[in-house]
Amino acid sequence: MFNKFGKSKEIVVILSALGGFIFGYNTGVITGALPHIAKEYDMNTVQQGLVVCSVLLGALIGSVSGGLLANIWGRKPILILTAITTIVGGIGIAAIPPIAVVCCVRIILGLGVGASSSVCPLMVAEVIPIEKRGKYGSVFQVFITIGLLMGNVMGVILLKADHNWRWMFGAGAAPGIIMLPFALIVKESPIFLQQQVLKKQTKVLTVNANNNDEDINNNNNMIKKRRIFKKPKGLELLRMKKNRKPMFTGVVLAVFSQLTGINAFIYFSSVIFEFAGFTGTYGPITCSCILQFWNVLTTLGAMYTVDVVGRRILLFTGSIVMTICNFLIAIFFVALSGKVQGWLSIIALFLFIAAFEFSIGTLFWFVINEILDDDVKNIGAPIINALQWLFNLLLSFLFLSAVKYLGRSTMFWVFGGIGLVCIILLWILLPPEKGKIQMDISRDDLSDSQLSDSQIPKLSEIEDNVEILQQDNDIQDLIVPNPQE
Repeated sequence: MFNKFGKSKEIVVILSALGGFIFGYNTGVITGALPHIAKEYDMNTVQQGLVVCSVLLGALIGSVSGGLLANIWGRKPILILTAITTIVGGIGIAAIPPIAVVCCVRIILGLGVGASSSVCPLMVAEVIPIEKRGKYGSVFQVFITIGLLMGNVMGVILLKADHNWRWMFGAGAAPGIIMLPFALIVKESPIFLQQQVLKKQTKVLTVNANNNDEDINNNNNMIKKRRIFKKPKGLELLRMKKNRKPMFTGVVLAVFSQLTGINAFIYFSSVIFEFAGFTGTYGPITCSCILQFWNVLTTLGAMYTVDVVGRRILLFTGSIVMTICNFLIAIFFVALSGKVQGWLSIIALFLFIAAFEFSIGTLFWFVINEILDDDVKNIGAPIINALQWLFNLLLSFLFLSAVKYLGRSTMFWVFGGIGLVCIILLWILLPPEKGKIQMDISRDDLSDSQLSDSQIPKLSEIEDNVEILQQDNDIQDLIVPNPQE
């Protein structure tokens, strides 16, 4: 029973949901916990920024290392490590008194958060059929928003409890405990196993090539010349002509996801609610919970529309609405005051959140895996993912200082300007396709590679060639089992 469940698509979606929840809760819980931490340890703004950014620093490291190690060890070990770091991080923060050590443990916790953001969407992209990938790829973002909501709810529930912020962080270990058995049961990604088969074949056939060229020609003409094995690796892949446009598109998406104002809107939401008259101990934080609930609803809406409407339309439309909202908020902060400013800003706030979740907020995680070819995806996707974490880290650390010196209105003018640039670039870069986004790569671009179309083995040929290779008893130990069995 466990063996069958471990191979199912359902367990991959469950792990994606748990990875998203870990991401959302551990980045969102700081909103309710930070005021209590700052009061207990008498922190200044810089120290508070370090507490907030510690988990983001860990996530930055984890997104790169987790993505690259998943290509070496496999996806399953990284999922297990994600669960373990979540458990250790949650319990450690709750139990360790010194705030400096707490920051260090939050970095460890961030490693799991970052790894989940690389591996969970990748598993979905490799296992879920293309016609359902938009819907199930969105599950990761849906549970990010649910995790953010639960982080705010815990802040309300534990507002007046003793050691409240430690209980908030300790509760973050729960999704890791739930995730661990699923990560132990799940089978390795079939795409990763197929890649391992191809590597073994290449290794074996390279040895044969040194002895007898005719043996190579007998293996379905998969390898016609010995130079075929000189394949580009690492940064060489990123520099290839056919990969430049997809990588640049990924960088634009990373900028779009973080530098168009989402964190600013969330941060200023409590101020906006106060302008509208929601004051008192529970007023602003309760409204923030309502905002996060709206966040969940709009993400669910995106989940059920992405495969119908298409990635390009949602990304382009969302960027326009988000940019307009940035400019409106900038004007409201200067031209209006009192409840009029507050209520109009609330409308712009809710519109911005909806546009974000219907576009880049939900689509980023699986679109970056769709725009990249398989040969570069394992390197390019973690780098793009790390860039969005880097932008998140820098913005979170510098935002309060920037607001202090530039002013609220100026910051939203800046975000609106970045949004305009993203609109133009997305219009140029994204292909006009309704379904899966694939970059428009001409066949001439393959000239950068040592391989031609006829020389690239297709997955459907793997079984035949493995069978041929296995006839040689001298190389049995070099062949891995067929992933389809």
